[in-house]
Amino acid sequence: MPTDTVAGVDWAGGAWLAVVIDGDGEPDARLERDLEALWADGVDRILVDVPIGLPDDAETLAAREAVDAAARSASGRPSSVFPVPSRGACEAAADGGDYETVSERNRRDLDKGLSRQSYHIAPAVGEVDAFLREDEAAREAVMEAHPEVCFRGLAGRPLDHSKTGAPGVGERLDALADHFGEPGAALGEICRGLADGAPDLAEAADATVDDAVDALALAAVARRPADELRFLPGDPDYRDAEGIPMRMAYWSAEPLA
Repeated sequence: MPTDTVAGVDWAGGAWLAVVIDGDGEPDARLERDLEALWADGVDRILVDVPIGLPDDAETLAAREAVDAAARSASGRPSSVFPVPSRGACEAAADGGDYETVSERNRRDLDKGLSRQSYHIAPAVGEVDAFLREDEAAREAVMEAHPEVCFRGLAGRPLDHSKTGAPGVGERLDALADHFGEPGAALGEICRGLADGAPDLAEAADATVDDAVDALALAAVARRPADELRFLPGDPDYRDAEGIPMRMAYWSAEPLA
């Protein structure tokens, strides 16, 4: 039986949406202002849907792009994997830089601009990066994961529908059926838990149903025994200039790459 406390975490626009599972207990939802607070609360393993391991130059960019290419291939939904900002661009975004400023910093670091999607997640990416640079012990337990890769592994087949529509939500709940007794009921409890959470965080966040479904999938993978987790892109041990791993965790019966 599982004994660890684990969490699947998704960025919800102004706060972190965490689905926490304590041992073999039921999923519990919470909103957190920062990821470090969740780690400090005694969670043993966290899977989070933001890039971990950031490029600074051409060499680290090549490694980062290998990770992302593997995720695009494994998920079957390449547009869901955004280009990763440079560390400097994330720092500029965290300092309040506008899109043009942050994109120009990315161009100086990596010789290419930054998409607006990547710009909007850059402050959250930078927050996690700063936390892991300070806390080396967290680097092996706080792992990047992509929901579409996780769903592909949990389902054991490619998914047919987008997560933004009702058929896609149903398909993803089916993928979780072997990993939770009643995934639909679990999703309902998560949504109700968010409604009853801290009002200031609930107002700051913009949590959607697909955020909750994504966090639930990451929690399902996180609760697998640590030695059963798989990683993209496979064998290479890619690390950024700070020594932070660049990899994506998932679980499946057979490797996806």
